[in-house]
Amino acid sequence: MKVRRLQDSAMTWRCLSWGPVGMVMLGIGLHANSAHAQLIQQLFPADIPGYSTDMTGSVVTRQMMGQQTDGIGLGSWLLRPSASENVGYNSNTLGIPGSGSPAVQTSANVSVNSRWRRHALGASVGMDDHRYPTQSIASYTNWHGNIGGTLNLGHDTLSAAYSHYQYHLSATNLGVYGVVYPVPYQVNDGRLTYTKMFGRFSLIPAFDYQDFSFGTAPGPISIDYGAISHKVETGSLTSRYEFSRGNAAVVVFRGSAAQYDSAPEASVNNYADGAGFAGVDFRSGQVWQYRLLVGGETRSFSNATSPSVTTPTFEVNVSWMPRKIDTVNLTAARHLSDPETPFARNQVVTDVRLQWDHELRQNVFLRAYAEYGESASQSNMVTPAGSAVSTLEGNRLQKQIHFGGSVYWNIDRHVRASLTYNYVNNATSGGNVNYLNIPGRLSTFTSNTILLGFSFSG
Repeated sequence: MKVRRLQDSAMTWRCLSWGPVGMVMLGIGLHANSAHAQLIQQLFPADIPGYSTDMTGSVVTRQMMGQQTDGIGLGSWLLRPSASENVGYNSNTLGIPGSGSPAVQTSANVSVNSRWRRHALGASVGMDDHRYPTQSIASYTNWHGNIGGTLNLGHDTLSAAYSHYQYHLSATNLGVYGVVYPVPYQVNDGRLTYTKMFGRFSLIPAFDYQDFSFGTAPGPISIDYGAISHKVETGSLTSRYEFSRGNAAVVVFRGSAAQYDSAPEASVNNYADGAGFAGVDFRSGQVWQYRLLVGGETRSFSNATSPSVTTPTFEVNVSWMPRKIDTVNLTAARHLSDPETPFARNQVVTDVRLQWDHELRQNVFLRAYAEYGESASQSNMVTPAGSAVSTLEGNRLQKQIHFGGSVYWNIDRHVRASLTYNYVNNATSGGNVNYLNIPGRLSTFTSNTILLGFSFSG
């Protein structure tokens, strides 16, 4: 799941308060094959109150935001329509040999935001269509709708937001196995946040509700993914103390509960999750900005025979801006993730990304990145070692290496051209990788994607 919109690759403390996988990055950036596991946190819109993120950490992002259009004013509202068209080639659309195809990607979005002095309200709706002419079974269309608002209560702020997504799991993404053709799923997310200020100290209680519903992939080899449909309730408390403007210490406590009740056999995956994190957030520097967070997370299951899992977690985000025209970002995170396959109970996901952004000319920008992602998936069954089921359902370790680059050209304030290349190398070990007897399915695969695109904004 990815939002195909240029956003900063920095993570925000706010995301740590949401969901059972709160430490994941928001999937921000215009890289078509991110190593991030497919998590709903990557989809949240940056321009809707209640979901807003920090978008100041990259020279490319700052320049793109600074040169965007003024939008269409409608009294006290601001309308921003946008669309893009990308064409190119994907050498591996399904994670199996011979699945290369020309690629056509079309997206459109329209958002409206209030221009009130104190309070804020915004909404957006959009679609993202992927066509593969010689691999039509790999084609799919995503769409989303979001609404959110904030209420200014003097020193305090109340925020509420709701999002609906119709998206697809892809066989080539980190943390997803047992997928051959795109698997449709939908997500409903609702959240409520209150920020209470006590001078330099603030407390932020929050509640989030998420409902995931998975369907069945089309094609001759189809699997019903309804077994991983689930609901998650999350409560969190974030405290922040500012040493000086833009520099603060942060502590986060979070608890979650999940219910997999679509079928009796799925309810064994029901869990309770607790996590705590502490760190620093220094954003005032002109050359260096960094956010460091460490902690731990533990998860226990309603099924007494299912082993619990406890793991250290962390988030690192370092931005180095040696010159006004250059930004180097290092982001890293480790967290517990919900399963995105019927064959696993959960995943421990680790991701490290290094990205360089450069302003080549006033309207020409470059981006290069390298990324490593790892997903350790726990089996959804507890069976004796060496048994047939254990072989089929055993724990798996998936590793992905990504690198690539992009060139962006702002032709004018309404039209932008881009040329993007991405490379992916995937390796999976543990269990029987080809447990579905899929012809050509290998434990390793590589993918190359090149796209030429144009985007338009009003």
